[in-house]
Amino acid sequence: MSSITIGIVQAGFDDLPAENAGKAIDIVRKNYKEADIVVLPEYSMLNPLKIGDPRLVYSYSETPLTSRYLTEMAKLAGELGVFILVHFIEKTDTPPLTMSTSIIVTDRGEAIPVYSKMHLFDAYGFRESSFFKPGNAPGKIISIKGVKIGFTICYDLRFPELYRITALMGSEIIIVQAGWVKGPHKEEILDKLASIRAHENTVYIVLADQTGDMFVGRSGVFNPWGYRELDLGWREAYIEYTIDASLISEVREKLPVLQQSKNKWEIRLLMQ
Repeated sequence: MSSITIGIVQAGFDDLPAENAGKAIDIVRKNYKEADIVVLPEYSMLNPLKIGDPRLVYSYSETPLTSRYLTEMAKLAGELGVFILVHFIEKTDTPPLTMSTSIIVTDRGEAIPVYSKMHLFDAYGFRESSFFKPGNAPGKIISIKGVKIGFTICYDLRFPELYRITALMGSEIIIVQAGWVKGPHKEEILDKLASIRAHENTVYIVLADQTGDMFVGRSGVFNPWGYRELDLGWREAYIEYTIDASLISEVREKLPVLQQSKNKWEIRLLMQ
């Protein structure tokens, strides 16, 4: 298997789309070295939980084909010759609801939606369902440098079914874009869930989380043994990390849980 270098952006994005795009672009442009894909955290375009008004969030949402936010990201991707995974507040035809969508912007300026968040954060007193329509299927699997990558978003970490399905679809790395809200024991919960999802599916988990007043940070990389290899702590940071995908084959040979799962279980998605 190949190796792949992933750039992880951990920062707070408290403003509107134009300002948030400018901040992300500035962070990446100043620090980029050789990453194959750069990952921005959840809500890095716009934070509905801070705005609080679904209709106002809807007014700032965009469609992928006409998005000014994606246009700016495409310029950066072309300039650096890199893929960028953005979190996008996607306009729908059912206002005031939008969709929480992961989009890959390629080095050729294409914007490819790869996943819309299935499990909305209706917990701890928050109601994402006031802002978003849920996605109804696991994400696409994208190959970069021969490594197969799947996608999930934040609260999805609490739903092991999605990760098992995404792994059975062929993922070797699963990227998690997160805005993990602060609270009692929330850092430890995030760390344990990411570690477990990595180990039980023998995949790498790459986590890009927001930080600041509302979110815990602690972005990083978890290997298929469930060990955290990288921890970005609490401060704003950009780090590039190279993953040697050969470890995935080694772990799966010693711990063939995915094949055993295929042999034992029939897993199907109940469409909404």
